Amino acid sequence: MELISKDGCMDISMVAEAAWGWNYILQKGFALNGVSGTSVRQFLHEALGFDDGFIDSTVRTIFLNNSPVDDLDRTYIKDGDRMALGSAMPGLVGIVMGRDNFYKSFRSGIEVKDHSRVDAAPARLAMKVFSTLAVESGRGLLARGILVDADVLAGFLREKKAQIIEAGGLDAGGFLARLDGLDGDLPIRVTFV
Repeated sequence: MELISKDGCMDISMVAEAAWGWNYILQKGFALNGVSGTSVRQFLHEALGFDDGFIDSTVRTIFLNNSPVDDLDRTYIKDGDRMALGSAMPGLVGIVMGRDNFYKSFRSGIEVKDHSRVDAAPARLAMKVFSTLAVESGRGLLARGILVDADVLAGFLREKKAQIIEAGGLDAGGFLARLDGLDGDLPIRVTFV
């Protein structure tokens, strides 16, 4: 029996109460595929399914390769980039690191400076989603599909075995046994019922 569905994702169905636990994976790190040369805004639209209203009101902190991003339309992604997303962060540091604010001049030395666009090519980005943004967007991200390291996924799901309804067409035990033989990033899609 194949673990991967026709569209390339492993489908995992879990009880609704399991949704909160996935914030761990969203914060620990996962990967998403995109296209090099795509603007950060376009990547947020296409890979994460965020609309402009949600981006402007809720995604208040964006780091690309450890540098704060202000101009979502003139900052471009490339293969191997690291992106961290969050809602508004508390305190003075949170205010300074947030997008497009009065105090951004305090961090001008570390903000994204390279606005060059690379040629279109497949790109894989390492992602992290933090704080209330993980809570607000997590179910949607998981339903769209993400890539998770096989070892991280196996360790995480072993602790959640009782909450797995079905995964890859198998029961929890069968899925975990098959998962143990896999490595690398695995495409998964998670739904909660």
